[in-house]
Amino acid sequence: MAFEISFTDPAVQSALIQAIGGILAAAVAAIAAAVIGRQIAGRKRLQAALQASVSDIQFLLAVETAHCEMHKEVSEESFKQRIRQEARDQGFEWSGKFTPGRVRAMSILNGN
Repeated sequence: MAFEISFTDPAVQSALIQAIGGILAAAVAAIAAAVIGRQIAGRKRLQAALQASVSDIQFLLAVETAHCEMHKEVSEESFKQRIRQEARDQGFEWSGKFTPGRVRAMSILNGN
């Protein structure tokens, strides 16, 4: 007894369409999950880099403060503005967005 499949049979066509639709739906869901997962991972990497950068800025501002205080003790002048001008002359620019108070107030450092 030979069993023959006829692709012109509406029941066979319906089953094929359902199978292909299921495969396509699974593929679209997998691709969407991969794209969303990559975006979330990228955002977490950026947040970690921002946290490290803000911590480094906070450290460097503390170093600058300690260095200026040491200069004041020795020469009665902190040299803060003079040194910053030398840095500007070398092509560096201070945005002023990360002052010590602003760094402390950033929510990323406060865990919010």
